[in-house]
Amino acid sequence: MNKPEEITISIWVLILPALAILLGIGWFASPRDENNRPLLLLPDVKAVEEYRRLANHWRDELRLVDGEIALILASNTSDLFSRSRQAQNTLEHNLRIIQEIDRHDPPATLVGLQEELKLVSQSYLEASRLALRWLSLPDPANHDQAQNKLVESRNMLSDMEASQWLEKRSP
Repeated sequence: MNKPEEITISIWVLILPALAILLGIGWFASPRDENNRPLLLLPDVKAVEEYRRLANHWRDELRLVDGEIALILASNTSDLFSRSRQAQNTLEHNLRIIQEIDRHDPPATLVGLQEELKLVSQSYLEASRLALRWLSLPDPANHDQAQNKLVESRNMLSDMEASQWLEKRSP
C-alpha cells in the first residue's frame, strides 16, 4: 500500500505574510502627528490624545452654547414662554458640559487646559444666567449685562482656542 505524501510547509511561509499584513494595518491605522509620522500610543500619550479629543468636543459644544445665547439675546419674538424655555435648555446644556469636564481627569500635562475649559464654561454659564435674568426682567441694563458677558465669554473661548493642545479649526 502506498503512503500519501506529506506536505510540509515552513512556518516562515505563514508568519512572514501575517507579519507583513499586521505591519501594513498598523501603518495605515496609526494616528499621525503634524509631520505625518505615526504616533506610538504609550499609555501617557494615549491619555493625552483622548483628553485632547474630549477638549475639542467641549470646545465645539461651547461654540453651540455661544450661538444659543446669542439667539436668545437677539430674539424679538413675543412668545416669552418659548424664549425662556430655550434659555433654560441652554443653561442646562452648559451645566452638562461643566459636569463632563469635571468628570474627566486630565493627564498632568493638560491640567491647565482643563482649568481653562472650566473658566470658559463657567463664563458661558454666567452669560446664560444673565440671559434668563433679562427674560424675567426685560430691562435694557439686564440685556447689556448679558450681552457683555457673552462677549467676554467669546473672548475667553478665542484665547483658549489658541492653545497648541487643541486642534486648529478654520473659522
